[in-house]
Amino acid sequence: MFAGRDAITVAAWMRAHPSIEIVARDRAGAYSEAVDLALPAAKQVSDRWHLLSNLRYNVERLLYRLGPQLRQAAQQVEVGSMTLGRQGVLGHNSLRSWQRLSDRRRATRLALYERVMALRAQGGTFRGIAHELSISNVTVQKFVHAGAFPERTPWARGPTPLDPYRDYIEERIAQGCRFPELIVQELKQRGYKGSPACVQSCVARHLFPQGKAPLVQVPVRTIPCPSARCVFGWLVGWRKLAVEEPKSADHDQFVQALCKIEPVVGEVRSLAREFLGLMHRRSGRHFDRWFKRLSCCDAAEMRGFAQSLRADLPAVRAAFMLPWSNGQTEGHVNRLKLLKRQMYGRANIDLLRLRVLKPN
Repeated sequence: MFAGRDAITVAAWMRAHPSIEIVARDRAGAYSEAVDLALPAAKQVSDRWHLLSNLRYNVERLLYRLGPQLRQAAQQVEVGSMTLGRQGVLGHNSLRSWQRLSDRRRATRLALYERVMALRAQGGTFRGIAHELSISNVTVQKFVHAGAFPERTPWARGPTPLDPYRDYIEERIAQGCRFPELIVQELKQRGYKGSPACVQSCVARHLFPQGKAPLVQVPVRTIPCPSARCVFGWLVGWRKLAVEEPKSADHDQFVQALCKIEPVVGEVRSLAREFLGLMHRRSGRHFDRWFKRLSCCDAAEMRGFAQSLRADLPAVRAAFMLPWSNGQTEGHVNRLKLLKRQMYGRANIDLLRLRVLKPN
């Protein structure tokens, strides 16, 4: 443990250990200078984690600059009814939308019933049909023994806070009132404590019986504008980043829309994904070709990244060829920083050394 991170202190420690042949380090210039001073023959290897961190930092800088384009791309990604989660399903206030959903579910169940009966007519057993269709054996038995397609039993509704006011709702509709919001206000004056949505649904059923409600134009829902860090994860294809959900079709649509709006993002995406592939495969012989592409990128942030790599190019190239890395020590570095910050700078290096070496 050094009292500082200047080149002179690190070089003095290295002179005391002349047998060192390989130095895995981060991108700090002081460490590179110390190795050049004390052990010029040692092989320097840039840490791969810090290289990835530098890549992410520069891509995120580009995405921060493209904030309007991110919002424009997010507005082009429509959220499907099955991916809204707690926001609710589209069209719940429209009886027509609910009827279409119910019809689709019935059609799916009817198709399954017909497949079961067809396999049964061909001599299939209950267990064999269940295995082939990936359904329960009990479901197969119910379909076969039903004699005809078993319709769903209508849901039996229990008492609701709206029941005492149904006669009043019918009376107001008979008088020509067509505004559910007005009826809700009148019911609240009469003591109604329930949900306004129940009143709106009741009025709709009276105005449009048997599900013949007019088709209501439902506003299109789009995904919220993601953060630059999330977009970076979507661009390079990481399955999970921070608190984001696993990659979905919405993410793919967003990336495609963003690359179409701003073509430079597609170029940066290609460079970032190739960077990860080269690092994963330790493909040093293709690094120079990738670095040439990086230096000619249209994004100023990526050209700046290339300039920082050029200043430390031998160590960076070694990271793509050699297995050495100081990633194994990063956990201990994190623990050291935690202990240091717990002391709020009020203790010296001697106490910090004791807390690290003798934690009890």
